[in-house]
Amino acid sequence: MTISAKNGDIKDNCYLQLYNKGGVSWNEGMPKDPPPAANGMSLVFADDFDGPLSISSTDPKATYYDHKPPGGWQDFSTLRFTSFDQPNNPFSQVDSYMRIRASEKAKSSGLISSMKNDASGITAKAPCYFECRFIGPNATGTWPAFWLMTDYMTDHVKGIKVPCDELDIIEAYGGEGPRQPNAFDTYMVCPHAWEQGDAGKAIEKKAFDGLHNPIRMRKFGIPSTWFETFHTYGCKITDTDTIYYCDNIEVGCHETLPLSKKLPFFFLINLATGGGWPVDLSRYDGLADMYVDYVRVYSGEPADKAGITK
Repeated sequence: MTISAKNGDIKDNCYLQLYNKGGVSWNEGMPKDPPPAANGMSLVFADDFDGPLSISSTDPKATYYDHKPPGGWQDFSTLRFTSFDQPNNPFSQVDSYMRIRASEKAKSSGLISSMKNDASGITAKAPCYFECRFIGPNATGTWPAFWLMTDYMTDHVKGIKVPCDELDIIEAYGGEGPRQPNAFDTYMVCPHAWEQGDAGKAIEKKAFDGLHNPIRMRKFGIPSTWFETFHTYGCKITDTDTIYYCDNIEVGCHETLPLSKKLPFFFLINLATGGGWPVDLSRYDGLADMYVDYVRVYSGEPADKAGITK
């Protein structure tokens, strides 16, 4: 629900997120068919979030780790990423969704990583395709995201620090009105080449400059925004190109970064707050929710070389 007010040149929008339990379910849940971008690839992992959540900081049998590995010391939300087993746990299984809640009252928000603290987890190496379907909240300072990182944990557990790539498939910044950011129908796609010196910075800049950020959804014929309804965000990585999608529509492309050609990727999904922006959830009673419908991972590698590692 959108509540708008205008006074002269000042305009403010309030986006009240309501969970509708009535009506007929439509276009929900994981599709039976693979996405076009994954044509010729094998499905190595999928989670429809229609059952009990498997998230833990300590259980090696859990599907997801609830911090950015290793150890969460790189956690970046102003409302702290909080473990699943804590009283202020931000994760819930609601109908067929995983809900991640940012709460000023509980002082918590949430992140899941497919790579765990012991370097086991869900990975795929180029050529590969990752996608996630979710709806995020548009509230001042909220920061929902779906992103990938190359595997640095396999070396980290051996005591070796290595560079890595990061591909932010969607970084969405909530909040509209007199203060910044004003999200409207935009989000960011951001490639990074971490700890790779001046050469890495140059590669990263070239890739970013070719993406024409911010991604304006209506420009691509997508009539609703990331906070108005569910959308599917995907990324295909080949030896030559890294391509970003929204609802199977290509919204950006750049040359595949050097490390991205060599190392497997893992995925992260989060609802953070901050990122340099002011945070104010007061008009929403201190709460903001992200609903994740499903996540899928495809690989062009043989099944025994991709997917879940123990």
